[in-house]
Amino acid sequence: MAKFNFTLNAARMDASGHYDFQNVFEFPDFVEMRPTLRAAVRTVAREAFDQPVLPVKVERMTTSLEEQLERETRKYERQVGVYDNQKSERNQLVRLFTQVLQVISRTDEITEELEDIIYAVNQTRLSLIGLPALEGTGELYDADRDRELIVGTYYHFVTRLLVRPYLRDMQGDLVPENVTAAGRHLVVRMTTYAYRDWDAYLVHEYDEQHLIKNEKGLTNAAYYDKLEAVELKYADHIYAEVLADTYQEFVKVLVPNQLERFEIMSSDLRPLLAKNPGLRIRLAAIVNRHFKLDQDGYEHVMDTPLQEIKQKYQFYRENFS
Repeated sequence: MAKFNFTLNAARMDASGHYDFQNVFEFPDFVEMRPTLRAAVRTVAREAFDQPVLPVKVERMTTSLEEQLERETRKYERQVGVYDNQKSERNQLVRLFTQVLQVISRTDEITEELEDIIYAVNQTRLSLIGLPALEGTGELYDADRDRELIVGTYYHFVTRLLVRPYLRDMQGDLVPENVTAAGRHLVVRMTTYAYRDWDAYLVHEYDEQHLIKNEKGLTNAAYYDKLEAVELKYADHIYAEVLADTYQEFVKVLVPNQLERFEIMSSDLRPLLAKNPGLRIRLAAIVNRHFKLDQDGYEHVMDTPLQEIKQKYQFYRENFS
């Protein structure tokens, strides 16, 4: 097993009172790290059982642990501290990251990519260990609680713009009482996109397509009908690209002129926008362009992709059935 210095470069408070919390889920190359991290979490889940169990149980625990790791880590990053009633929860989170590190380190073949993920995971672990103490009482993790958009963050800013046509009071807050039924559906959808594991989402699409391609006895028309239904079902994966592209444009505007760094799930835009109203207009223009808002404020991201899918399968049915 390779040996690493797991106390190197621990997070500390600087002279100005800034605590440099490092979050593996915010690292620029986290997309490349995710498969290794997921495999390690799956091993932790499997080893949590003292006797053999069905693979589905392991997968359920894996998903649960992945979700817990990310949601709790982001919570402590936002707080930049730990309340007394949260210390046991924080310590359990640290132990979970430690277990993940131990699994990843079970090799003598250390690549540069492996070193990078070990460093990122360990920096997150050290950031959690060194969190400053906060006075009062903090929120505890509840896996069953509905996810919510954090007010002031990137996803909340974008959603607040998209939901404008559905607000009862245009000057009011983004709260259920001020949003029509259609607007609440949009908020739920955007919240889903904010927390969705897009890699796993696409895997589900590939699995469904694979099942259809291996289904026997289908006519060509029925085959294309089924493939079309699956593609339409998962067509909203385009939002992953739209949200990512919009975020990258935000980063170009905000960093480093306005902020040292802009984290997609935790940076609060409200203080910055309060001081610079023109910045709000500039960011809103980016959202308008990427989400294809019309003159009434309704977004049209899916119009063209859905039309292209339907046209493609209509062509297949007309020419290959």
